[in-house]
Amino acid sequence: MKLRALLPLMLCALLLASCREGSALGEIELPETLKVTAQLPEGYPAEVTAYNLSWYEADERVAIDTFMHAEPQEREEQATGPIFRTYTESFIEHLNIYAGVSHGGMDYGYYTPGGADYSEVMKERDTLKHYLRRQQPWECINTDLTPRARGNGSMGEAGQENLGFMSYDDALGELEDRLALFPGHELIRGEAHTAGLLNQNRDIFNRNTTQWSSDTVSKSFTKDDEYYYFEFREVLDGIPFCNAQWAESTFGESGGGSLPSIHAIYNKDGLIELHAGSMVEPGEAISTEPIIPPEEALKVYVDEYSKAIHFENSEVISLELNYLILADSKGLYARPAWVLTTAIEKKAGQGDSTSDFDYTDYGVTAVSAYSGVILERETDMR
Repeated sequence: MKLRALLPLMLCALLLASCREGSALGEIELPETLKVTAQLPEGYPAEVTAYNLSWYEADERVAIDTFMHAEPQEREEQATGPIFRTYTESFIEHLNIYAGVSHGGMDYGYYTPGGADYSEVMKERDTLKHYLRRQQPWECINTDLTPRARGNGSMGEAGQENLGFMSYDDALGELEDRLALFPGHELIRGEAHTAGLLNQNRDIFNRNTTQWSSDTVSKSFTKDDEYYYFEFREVLDGIPFCNAQWAESTFGESGGGSLPSIHAIYNKDGLIELHAGSMVEPGEAISTEPIIPPEEALKVYVDEYSKAIHFENSEVISLELNYLILADSKGLYARPAWVLTTAIEKKAGQGDSTSDFDYTDYGVTAVSAYSGVILERETDMR
């Protein structure tokens, strides 16, 4: 009898638990043009610490020993910082350590001449990196990166299979050994770009490009062109830094560009490109405060969204706890925010382009995890 009496109570408890699990989103009334497909975070910290920051400064000797194949033969002071170069019969390489108008990282490039013109090889490398791989939402914030000009939405997705010159795990392991000189970071993307995928994406890119330009890619790619692409972001106390501009004005005048990120390319020659930008080093803790739950941040966004009339369909595709880099006259700070990534379906002839095909435009909004207000610029300390 006691067991039979307990069964209804257990069922009620399970029902209540399931209701609580979905109630938060269910209580938010969404406009007809907005839907939420993002998985709301669970297990986030109740309190988060804000920190003083400084731009990461690389030790020149350690950086040279870590990345360059030979002792540099040339050093030149540039506005971005010192650049080191090595010239041999079989390769050329450079290492630019940011210590000027650019800050918090470095740029490394390795180039094997092979009788080709340097500028043409670099142009092809940029084509492989920017045009013939699927862009992610955080890469499509600015107008010139939106998928409309690249057929990005239909590009083939790269996997993590082993390429002939080196296994995926070996390439990643070798790279992570070198990245030990940077602040804490985590891998967010690792891809193997095969010749088949490159040729497939070339055809997709060419079909879309012919609608607005004659600058198509004619080359047929082979195994010699295959490469691994790795992307990382900086992490502090287990919380990643936002690595996309959360508003058009963010870092627009200061030259900061994208927030802390690292990308690297490995091919048959090994590491041929590495870029680390806007890396920061944490200083002393400022304060530790409780944060609002993600449901509240989502509601703040929905309330703001509902104030205007929207003609396109929008979708919140991710919601994540991030650190933002904020600045005032006294310095840099890491402060927590709930960062929402949105995808907006744009129709032909609307927005910045009159091309006769639809596209997806991405945006980022940050809601302060302390105060629950939408942050609008890099100096917004609310």
